[in-house]
Amino acid sequence: MDKYDKASQHIKDSLNTKNLAECLSQTGRFSYCALCATSLSCLYKYPAHVDFKLDCLRIICNHLRLMLQLPTMREMANCELPLDAKVYVRALKKEEVLKEGMMIIVQDLLLLAISNGIYDARWRVLILYVTGVFDLDLNTVDNFELNVVNCLSNFLPVQTEQEQVDAARRIRVSKTKRFAMIGLASVGGGILLGLTGGLAAPLIGAGLSSIIGTSIVGAIGTVGGTAIVGSLFGVAGASLTGYKMHKRVGDIEEFQFRKLSTDTETGDIHLHITIVISGWLNDDIETSYSQPWKYLRDSPEQYYLRYESSYLLEFGKAMEYFFSFAVSVAVQESLKYTVLSGLMAAIAWPAGILGLASVIDNPWGVCCRRSAQVGKQLAETLLSHSHGNRPVTLIGYSLGARVIYYCLREMSQREKCQGIVQDAILIGTPCTRNSSDWNKITEIVAGRVVNAYCRSDWFLKFLYRTLSMHANGVAGLQAVQSVSDRIENIDLTDIVSGHFEYPQKLTEILMHIGVNVDASAKIQLITTQSMPEGMSEHLKINDNYTVKKSKSVIDLTIIDTKKNEVQ
Repeated sequence: MDKYDKASQHIKDSLNTKNLAECLSQTGRFSYCALCATSLSCLYKYPAHVDFKLDCLRIICNHLRLMLQLPTMREMANCELPLDAKVYVRALKKEEVLKEGMMIIVQDLLLLAISNGIYDARWRVLILYVTGVFDLDLNTVDNFELNVVNCLSNFLPVQTEQEQVDAARRIRVSKTKRFAMIGLASVGGGILLGLTGGLAAPLIGAGLSSIIGTSIVGAIGTVGGTAIVGSLFGVAGASLTGYKMHKRVGDIEEFQFRKLSTDTETGDIHLHITIVISGWLNDDIETSYSQPWKYLRDSPEQYYLRYESSYLLEFGKAMEYFFSFAVSVAVQESLKYTVLSGLMAAIAWPAGILGLASVIDNPWGVCCRRSAQVGKQLAETLLSHSHGNRPVTLIGYSLGARVIYYCLREMSQREKCQGIVQDAILIGTPCTRNSSDWNKITEIVAGRVVNAYCRSDWFLKFLYRTLSMHANGVAGLQAVQSVSDRIENIDLTDIVSGHFEYPQKLTEILMHIGVNVDASAKIQLITTQSMPEGMSEHLKINDNYTVKKSKSVIDLTIIDTKKNEVQ
């Protein structure tokens, strides 16, 4: 058995997949492709996604040897009327090879998605959608992605003496030729594939080709396969922690990514990454950035953005002082305001609070301006694919959500900006709720666009008391209207009473929105009965516990399809 056969066998054993182009019947292959076409029709209705849908279907049709059916599939994907995906699911379940379970289809789609070295966020949303149509746990997608990463990183064949000499020569050349460093080598030592004699990636390509059985991934098995596979994880490294600003936006002083620990043994590299952004700091220790996100488990590879720390700390201290003073004012005027949130209903702000406005207005204005610049810098980072070609989920609260908003707004003004961001979760966002601006954002986000707001956030209302933004309103205070219903507006008023509580109750907020958090945190919140009833469904943790979860864009699309079936 030569080295290519060993690689092929290693990948087959590790991933336990099948070549569906050979195993499925003609009806089964058509149903597989038609299921993907109808799913694309439900998920992507914007004209900006037409080319992606065609490319996606071309890959699937070629893989299943159904190129003659491509025009039909294209019409299905662009159909504006709801199509019944369950018809194709029933047909697939009759296939002998799928008696073991429908996860085989999901695995096949994922390998197709990464076959050209670019894991488009829209591909991942499609895979999650199909997983939901099959009534499978969405976490199985994460698990298989981890298996793929482990498979790619763990196969290091024993080299002959000649191969070791060639490897040493390539390393010497790489010091003078930067392009030779393109591969899967992580700056922090994560995936060990980049500069290992140029052997690992071609072997992996051979293995993937034998599994999928299509010429599309054949290129991965060539000499250039190192660059193709390596493009998934970025040039000369998989980790964002090594990112340096080469093109500075505005007068930004600090912009760094740091690893957010997940306390798991799944490794540091994944096919999907999450970037979280905090809104302010209460002290100058490093954990101030990471502590609110302690229980987040959205991806095995998570980062937090460290930015403009001195200004965020100044704003945080001003917030503390302002809040303590506001409480005393509320107590003194208890006849008018029995609770602090009663300030929301005030026609005029109390003179005591207005007299302290200068304490908060200046640091707030500075942080608003800088967070917008940081958002544009984040857009530059994502558009340059410093993270490779993998889907990114962005989550932020307060000024962190403002960073995300300006990042997405900047990206929406560029070409080829789709397929990078999978989900955008904005919590208590201090920015406009202008519909046209938000609708542009939905065009570039593949999956969920969440505007989580609090109607009783008197502090945010106070900060915007003199601005013209009230013509459209503030996103962190009320729902954002969307023409296409792509924006998920989630009211957090039952969870938080105001802006100051976002960091303390972030885990609970994430659970309510439907973002994965640590199981121990879920159980703790369940026992305290703190989850609100509205806009929720039950998510089973194990046989003894359930937790309520907001419906995702994938769930809502499936539900909408089911309603149309009934009608």
